[in-house]
Amino acid sequence: MPVAKVYTKSQWEAFACALDALPEKPDTERGVTVRDAMKEMRARVRAAQAKGYTLEQIAEQAKSHGIEITAGALRYGLRAAAKGGGANGARASTGTRATGQAGASPARAADSAPRAHPVRRDGGKAVTRQPMPVQGTLGFAIRPDTDDL
Repeated sequence: MPVAKVYTKSQWEAFACALDALPEKPDTERGVTVRDAMKEMRARVRAAQAKGYTLEQIAEQAKSHGIEITAGALRYGLRAAAKGGGANGARASTGTRATGQAGASPARAADSAPRAHPVRRDGGKAVTRQPMPVQGTLGFAIRPDTDDL
């Protein structure tokens, strides 16, 4: 069993002082993720597409400038930037619904609260979802011994 490494308090304090003493890095030297870059580059990439270039050709252009990116990563970055920051940003709780109706009523809010067995509405008919069976480590479903638990 591996042994946890232990360092002295003075080593940690020296490291903390060294981190505090680091100078501020200029913005031009900071790393930028594809998602963050797409927030600013989205219009330019779309403009290049409007000129007739494909995402593959735009990715090749990026590679010629030292940015190793694929067309799929560009596509994902454009989609995430368009949604306002990805999956979490796309569902911000601002009180507006996806259908464009503003301000959900309290009855509606209670209707969307999580339940033990969520209900899905299909054409006005309520359908109860069945819980997923628990799967054991050997790959088979674990079922209760009796039906009336």
